[in-house]
Amino acid sequence: MNKLIGLLLLLAVTVSTGPAPASDAAQMKSANFNPLQIAANRDPDVLVPPTEVSPAAKETFEEKSPQHRPRLVLALGGGAFKSVAEIGVLKCLEDNGIEIDGIVGTSLGSTIGALYCAGMKPNEIEKLFVDETVQDAMLKGVIVRKILKPLAPVKHLILGKPFAGMSTGKGYLKLLRKELPEDFKSLKKPFAAVVTNITDGQTCVLSEGDLPLSVLASNTVPTVFRPVEIDGKLYVDGGLRANLPNNIAQKLGADLTVSVLCDKAIKPVDNKTFKSMRSVILRVADIMMAAADHPKAEASDVLIFPDVDFVPPLTKDEDIIRKAIAAGYSATKQVLPQIRAELVALEQRQTKQTATKEEAEVR
Repeated sequence: MNKLIGLLLLLAVTVSTGPAPASDAAQMKSANFNPLQIAANRDPDVLVPPTEVSPAAKETFEEKSPQHRPRLVLALGGGAFKSVAEIGVLKCLEDNGIEIDGIVGTSLGSTIGALYCAGMKPNEIEKLFVDETVQDAMLKGVIVRKILKPLAPVKHLILGKPFAGMSTGKGYLKLLRKELPEDFKSLKKPFAAVVTNITDGQTCVLSEGDLPLSVLASNTVPTVFRPVEIDGKLYVDGGLRANLPNNIAQKLGADLTVSVLCDKAIKPVDNKTFKSMRSVILRVADIMMAAADHPKAEASDVLIFPDVDFVPPLTKDEDIIRKAIAAGYSATKQVLPQIRAELVALEQRQTKQTATKEEAEVR
């Protein structure tokens, strides 16, 4: 094992200190070589390609949203099964008469958001998790693959190596096709699924076409599910770049964006916590996600941040699921006064703008 690690380190050093690319080498030999020129050709935007929000997506939200009052759009973030807290958010808003005019969802937030926009009540969505329907659908291909793993070399010899991912996601897609309409147009409320284009790194917003397939793509955790191809493009989980899609909700024309953050709070833990590779990987993922989501959380009009640190990435425990939903309900209840105040202020502003416009037209 140590020899293998040493070999990999040597390879890394060799690659990083190898010869310059041909184009750079040619520049260096040129009489007019400027050492700053190569760096000057680079733009920081290549590190984070811009988020793609199509005009069609914006039109869909504008057409289906009310014109006589401020539009409230929910931004449902990812967070593995911590996101079941978002069911509690929906429950609380409904119970208190807060109208939801549209939803943008990432990862499991896209599943919950799509089901709600299709007309399913929060209690019905909860049942899909409590009776393990969602969990079984997600794990279907993964479990079978683990059982057949010893036969993999023979299968690869005959069929060739499979595309990256433990599961095709067919089991989950089957559930989505059963519970959701075929396309976005059939939804009762505007909805958009956030995905990542794995070929160019771009965050994309899907709001037309095959709805179940789009939701599957938004849930496609790399290496667990294989990338989903839609219109010739390969998509994976939107949480890679837009785990909290509040900025996308704003770009789609929301007057008030209510964001739901289901990240784990980063608290000090004992050194003994990290005795396995799994514990280290999960901790690293939590830290990276929290760092990426923090600025977006601060930029939200209204932020709902339920305490769901106790929820594992995947669970069939009914008690944990119900507690997570209750946490979402409780966190939402705390910000209800803020939501109402924001809506009143927006409505007053819109009324004033309308009156000013009418006066100008009369003149």
